[in-house]
Amino acid sequence: MKRTIPLLLALVVVVACDEEPKASSAVPTAPAASVAAPTASVAAAAASSGSTICRVYATEYDVAKTALDAAPADTLLQRRVTTLDALVKETCN
Repeated sequence: MKRTIPLLLALVVVVACDEEPKASSAVPTAPAASVAAPTASVAAAAASSGSTICRVYATEYDVAKTALDAAPADTLLQRRVTTLDALVKETCN
């Protein structure tokens, strides 16, 4: 009995380490599309005001707009772009 427990533990370790999981071909190894630089539509208007909050929200708007252009059916991104656009217009103008 004293010999079977270490033998079983060693066997479990060997069996567990024997098989490596193979990478699925469906898993991407590189980004699907490169992220384009954000457009300067709202960022230019907000940066001219000099307010830090305007620059931050304008940058977030540009990033969200770029992501929305890549996935136009995403309703969460549509809502975020609309909200950030209204926030920038109200705060920075």
